Amino acid sequence: MFKNILTFICASISVVGAVHAADAVGFSSGSQFQATPIEGQVHVTCEGFNGGGAATFTCRDVVLDPVSYDYFMGPRDARAVRYELRNLREDGSVRTKEDDYSGSQGRSGSAINLWISTIFQKPLLAAGKNKISYAVYASNNREPLSHGEFSINVARNASRVCPSTHYNSADVNDCSSQYSVCQRYFQQFNNCR
Repeated sequence: MFKNILTFICASISVVGAVHAADAVGFSSGSQFQATPIEGQVHVTCEGFNGGGAATFTCRDVVLDPVSYDYFMGPRDARAVRYELRNLREDGSVRTKEDDYSGSQGRSGSAINLWISTIFQKPLLAAGKNKISYAVYASNNREPLSHGEFSINVARNASRVCPSTHYNSADVNDCSSQYSVCQRYFQQFNNCR
């Protein structure tokens, strides 16, 4: 009888382990990311109907590898329609994100901005350790269906440098628009890879 009880306990433990493995929580790209500084120089010559000019821009950015946007992966529960993430960053700051959740797929409805910072959007992650609390909710429910924590590490990588280049433009405004020129530059050189 003791042997049967022990067999039942061992079988129960392995079933619980399988459930937790199937409902692994985090981001689809994993828990290890790298923040990589990139830079390079662009010379722009502008000649068009609205005038002419020239400019040289030193472009700099810090990109997140492997991705800057990713899906939050959580428990599969068809009742779940909303998620909330609260990140306590290593520097002590807190950032939250909440949006639609596809319970049948066990993931956020859309990819989450992990790294890009603009006037209109703020990133979830920061360099260092990120301790993220999550909660998944049913429609119009204040109590979560599921909640817990996971950790993401963002390590600092060595810098990458893109080759210098030259652009000709028919719009004089390009000679005073460093942001758009640098975006084009980093896209052309695949973030200096």
